[in-house]
Amino acid sequence: MKLVRMADGKIGLLVLLPKGAYAIDIASSLGVFSHDPLSNGLLNGVLKDGHHWSLLVNHWAHLRSPLKRLQNIALRSPDHPSLVLQPLTSGPPAASVGDPIIAIEITDIETFEEQDPTGRRAMERQFMPPPESNSPRGSTATETAQVIDFSSIRGDSSRR
Repeated sequence: MKLVRMADGKIGLLVLLPKGAYAIDIASSLGVFSHDPLSNGLLNGVLKDGHHWSLLVNHWAHLRSPLKRLQNIALRSPDHPSLVLQPLTSGPPAASVGDPIIAIEITDIETFEEQDPTGRRAMERQFMPPPESNSPRGSTATETAQVIDFSSIRGDSSRR
C-alpha cells in the first residue's frame, strides 16, 4: 500500500483506478465504515491528532486491515457516496521543509497461511506425522520399548 500527502496536507491512500491515479482521503472517507465501528474507530483514533506519518506507521499492525478494506472498496466501487477521492494528475505535491515526505510505500510480509489460499499447507502440517527427532538411525519403537507390570510392583510395595 502506498500512502501519499495530498494537496491539503492530509494523508491519502493511493489507488489506481481505470480513470487514473487517485488518493483516497482517509479522514473524509470514514463514512464507508458506517457498519464497521471497529475500523472507523481505529482510523478515527489515529487521525484525530493530526495527519502525521508516524502515527500511521506506529499503529500499522491495527490499521493495515481497515486501510486494505478502504482500498478494496475504492477499487470495486469508486462511485461510493462516502468515498472521497482526489485525482493525482498533477503529480505529488511539493514537500515542505517541516515534513519533506510526500509518499510512503508499505510492504507487508504475508504470513504463511496468506500465501496459501487453498489451505493445503496448513492441512499438511495438521495431518502429517511429526518428524522423528533424536532417534538413532535404524532403531524402531519395538527395540527400545520396555513393558513394566505395575500390578506386581504395587503388591510388593504394600507388604514392605
